[in-house]
Amino acid sequence: MNKPQVDEYRLDVVDRLARIESKMESVHKEAKDTKLEVQMQNGRVRALEGSMASIKGVGSIVSIVFAGFISYLFKGKM
Repeated sequence: MNKPQVDEYRLDVVDRLARIESKMESVHKEAKDTKLEVQMQNGRVRALEGSMASIKGVGSIVSIVFAGFISYLFKGKM
């Protein structure tokens, strides 16, 4: 290869690297945005799971009290 061809090749490589760097920056930005969205969704899911657990806890306590009341009513009749 003579000097003009080498210079042309080097410029081509520099252009390719610039395009690759530009694409990598955009991919990094998109990945960062996606990570933030996932963190927000995880927070909402965590809150919903907490409320579901509290509802289940209240329901189990109510069922135990109801079962105790029913057993108290039928205790003398059996």
